[in-house]
Amino acid sequence: MTTSTPRVILTGAHGLVGQAVGGTLIQDGFSVFPLKSRQQGPMSMDTASGWIDKSFLENAHAVVHLSGEPIAQRWTDASKNRILLSRTESTALLASTLAQLKNPPKVFISISGINRYGFNRPNEVLTEQSKVAREGFLGEVTEAWEAATSPAKEAGIRTVHLRTGLVLAASGGALKTMLPAFVAGLGGRIGPGTQHLSWIRLGDLAALVSWVIKNDKIEGAVNAVAPQPVTQMAFAEELGGVLKRPTSIPMPTWLVSTLFGQMGAETLLADLAVMPEVALKSGFKFNTPELKAALVKALKE
Repeated sequence: MTTSTPRVILTGAHGLVGQAVGGTLIQDGFSVFPLKSRQQGPMSMDTASGWIDKSFLENAHAVVHLSGEPIAQRWTDASKNRILLSRTESTALLASTLAQLKNPPKVFISISGINRYGFNRPNEVLTEQSKVAREGFLGEVTEAWEAATSPAKEAGIRTVHLRTGLVLAASGGALKTMLPAFVAGLGGRIGPGTQHLSWIRLGDLAALVSWVIKNDKIEGAVNAVAPQPVTQMAFAEELGGVLKRPTSIPMPTWLVSTLFGQMGAETLLADLAVMPEVALKSGFKFNTPELKAALVKALKE
């Protein structure tokens, strides 16, 4: 008798993180099926109308929710509304549907962010046990985002919030945006440079998702960051060193505010030294826990 491969349903499957997660899950012996968004029909959901293919979710081993409006854009009232609703409405639709299934998944993983701790926590080392903070727009978003999973949790489905930091990959995200300036020798610290930056290499994030699915003791908040938060200045210097380029041209705080407004204040100037205490204590092994090795690998991802 053959045993069927555990089936994982994945939203945001074609994004930067989704592609990496999907590839890792397949390597780890799972079958991966995308749940398409913004459309009605088989294997899809549409939050605007409340449509979701309920039968497609039956008997899934896990559901991993990654989709959402990009954070890295100029924040206007309209874009803030899109960012918030793209996360909360889709999560609520998924969670409430999973709670109604005859054969629900064993685990529901919903991506969140380290801004659940706020954005300005100098002189603190933050773990999953640290006090959360509804500070700033992203604090509001992550609070509502995680709360939207409640129906699944209340139905007895193991529910995990992966609180991500800066995801390192040359093929997308913040690192891709930084590279042209650093390659040209025009990179440097952002703002004062003393603020802490918590990061994770894309490959380690994908491996962490797979590990969470397989580890049935993990639930609740999981900090998806490497165990080596660094200052923004140290990050710039390490990136310049890997690229063999100088890092002597800073971006002052006033310029960050001018170019990026509130988004810059809550991301580029944020001071969050976050540690992955749950993952480390539960036995997860980071492939690249140190920044230099992570950057070398990330430049190939």
